Amino acid sequence: MINKSTLDKNIKLQKRKSRTLRLVLIAIFVALIAVGAFIKFPIGIVPVSMQCAMCVLCALILGAKDGVATIAIYLIMGLIGIPIFTAGGGFTYVLQPTFGYLLGYIVAVPVGAIVARGVHNTARPKLWRLLLGALTVLAILYTFGVFYMYLMLNYYMGSAIDMSKAWLTGAAVFLPTDCMWCVVASLIAYKVVPLVHKYTLGRLSVTQTEEYARTPEADSDESDDNSYALNNCDDNYELNNDNNVVSDNGNVLSENDNLSSDNDNISSGGIVG
Repeated sequence: MINKSTLDKNIKLQKRKSRTLRLVLIAIFVALIAVGAFIKFPIGIVPVSMQCAMCVLCALILGAKDGVATIAIYLIMGLIGIPIFTAGGGFTYVLQPTFGYLLGYIVAVPVGAIVARGVHNTARPKLWRLLLGALTVLAILYTFGVFYMYLMLNYYMGSAIDMSKAWLTGAAVFLPTDCMWCVVASLIAYKVVPLVHKYTLGRLSVTQTEEYARTPEADSDESDDNSYALNNCDDNYELNNDNNVVSDNGNVLSENDNLSSDNDNISSGGIVG
């Protein structure tokens, strides 16, 4: 038996810790993407850098919600003038032919994350799903980047280029190394995702919740008539952060039971903006 108020208090404490860790991970990936942009090798119009690899890893590890937040923060920082893009920063960077790749990250990261780990960020995704998600990021990124470069070169900079050459220049030459980095990122994510999921409490089983709630105060209250018993604590129970409910095979225990939770829940061959 666990005291109801103690259980609720400990769950809220773990949720706060989870949010803090998520913010730390977002900050780390913003820094990694920025650093990756400067690990580059100028080749033709589009330079080779590690930025693409970091964005793929961001999608696989952080998931859709935190992944898109990371990319948005990175883009905002660069557009307001902080020189964290490959060729500097500032709002005029939108006129660069390679800015399409940066725009592509906003769509590619969340979509790739959903393909890899689902909407609710599966704790233990299969390796093939992670690889498929990584390749999805790459495909969307190439599409945005190549079309933007084609439009800018032909209609703004006056450098005529046909679509086949744009695909060759902005995608095909980087495809082998980018695919290699997708494999590497998938292998890394396969090992790291379960650890991140555990400590960010993506989903917390009642058995784990009981362990968190096991305080001297809770133990001393086990004989209290007002204590809250959690019976049949097995894997059928889980605390779902997204729906803020505790469920047992579809039977919902509502917030009236005081169990409500807070309302939250590479590529050295990569291309870059």
